[in-house]
Amino acid sequence: MASNYTPPQRKTKVVFVQLGSPKNPTTKEVRKYLRSFLGDPRVVDINPWVWKIILNCFVLPFRPKKSAQLYARIWDGESFPLITNTADFTEQVRNELTTLDPSGYVEVNHAFLLSPPYVHEVYDSWEQDLANGTGATKLLVIPMFPQYSESTIASGIDALGGELAKRVKIPTFEVITNFHRTHAFIDNSVRQVDAKLKQIKDSGVEPDKLVISFHGMQKRRIVEKGDDYYRHCYETFRLIVDRLEHLDASDAVMTFQSRFGSEEWITPYTERVVEDLVKDGNKEIVIYSPSFVVDCLETTDELGHELVNEAKEWGGNVHPVECLNSNQQWCKDFAKYTFTQAEGSAQDKEDIEYQLTAADYDEMKPQKMKSDD
Repeated sequence: MASNYTPPQRKTKVVFVQLGSPKNPTTKEVRKYLRSFLGDPRVVDINPWVWKIILNCFVLPFRPKKSAQLYARIWDGESFPLITNTADFTEQVRNELTTLDPSGYVEVNHAFLLSPPYVHEVYDSWEQDLANGTGATKLLVIPMFPQYSESTIASGIDALGGELAKRVKIPTFEVITNFHRTHAFIDNSVRQVDAKLKQIKDSGVEPDKLVISFHGMQKRRIVEKGDDYYRHCYETFRLIVDRLEHLDASDAVMTFQSRFGSEEWITPYTERVVEDLVKDGNKEIVIYSPSFVVDCLETTDELGHELVNEAKEWGGNVHPVECLNSNQQWCKDFAKYTFTQAEGSAQDKEDIEYQLTAADYDEMKPQKMKSDD
């Protein structure tokens, strides 16, 4: 009796993974979102029993209402920027791949850890493709966080591992743990920042400083646990500011935003630096946050709304630079990057990143705990 089995053709299924957003800006949905997000031991890495008490008794009863008000400011009536921009980005990368990859060896999807489509839904679709004889033979996961950190990349790998633990069919798979040094990310970030600087200059205003603001992290993770995040942030900063056409690198500063809780976080803090810059006479400040490739609460509201208003109170102006989102050139270049990771040779993969020298790290200030001073 002849078998109906059709062997799968060579194909790589690429999944762009993002964190996600609440379902809507209601207190109920934000509480549900924060319970999942803050309940991840990679995100909050203190004693789990202690944190469980703090989370359920002190955080979840109060924080969701305030956070819901913030989310409401970026809600378009149907979705949030992170969700919409990630879907648009994926679609444009998919379209670009039709030119790079006419044989269809690479297919792209997106998934969220805390929003639909969830990782397990994309996995379900792959298993269904296998049953239909069109399934990919390899899985390539690209978390859409340029710099590595335990709280983002490792958290995503944990989620993938948890999903694999439930499955019988497991493909050959690879996870990209950072892409902050890639030509695709750096060159397009430079173009994005330079375009904003030029726009401001063309309006008759001279930018005084550029603040490159990264998402914060507990300093302890860098100093005691050896997380690579701070070094990756510095590499990103150095590679961007050294390539700008419309601002001297000496007029750029690296900062960190989005503190939470009472622990020491990586310094310097964005809001304090901006306040000091304005009070020192730097009235026009451009700000860009390359921790994110799509706009979200931290960029649209924290920087684009709250910091802008605070700067006005201090007597200055903050000019936010949008994330790369679904910028056409960015999508085109990331499609090439994706195809190279999926189908390229070892040499091809070597050529997609900028390299730094030992001298490039001369100005990287070490992070120290206050207790070590």
